[in-house]
Amino acid sequence: MPRSAVLVLLAVLLALTGCTFEWQVGGPAEPTLTSVGLGDVPAGTFDPTEAASALAALPVAEKSTLDGYERGCGEGEGCVFGAAWADIDRNGCDQRNDVLHRDLTEVQVREGTHECVVIAGVLDDPYTGASVVFEKADAALVPIDHVVPLAAAWVQGAAAWPAEQRRAFANDLNNLMATTRAENSAKGDSTADEWVPSDPSYGCSYATVVITVKDRYALAVSPAESTALQSLLATC
Repeated sequence: MPRSAVLVLLAVLLALTGCTFEWQVGGPAEPTLTSVGLGDVPAGTFDPTEAASALAALPVAEKSTLDGYERGCGEGEGCVFGAAWADIDRNGCDQRNDVLHRDLTEVQVREGTHECVVIAGVLDDPYTGASVVFEKADAALVPIDHVVPLAAAWVQGAAAWPAEQRRAFANDLNNLMATTRAENSAKGDSTADEWVPSDPSYGCSYATVVITVKDRYALAVSPAESTALQSLLATC
């Protein structure tokens, strides 16, 4: 019997018995990811009022040293934060491709990868306001930025974390955003007192993401960084 006929028959039987039932036609649902485009932020990010309150509660301290921090385990990650782009949410797709699915439009995927590997798309870069064409052959042109950089996290509290917490931080979608290579290079390991997005209209959103992540992981802010974040929130 065709599947459609089975569903109709089931609906009739349920109606006759007075029972109700919900089902979803098709395969498993794709993970729900909030788009990050111009002026947007990852799902769960504080609004400006919440961010201001959270910022006031963050520990304030000068940055410690980078002693013990190592890089070189993979694109965008330091060894002390684990291997690059782990599939920590176990949805069958690594975090880099999860971010590309979330942040790009007109996404095309490679066949045979369970709709995971992104091979093409368009990025509306939140940091610059530019529209960038992504192609897998030139993947380095659209790197994934840690909004709160790993090195900055290391000197503001992460050095004392267990390895699993650092791995979770390095792959947290709330702290990952696709951007352009030039902007990612310019930002590097900088905090808000050292770097702000090229597009000033994104300053408020950038500050709310930074504060949300720092609040979630109880990371410190330096005095200069705290002042810079307050200034960015004032533009909201």
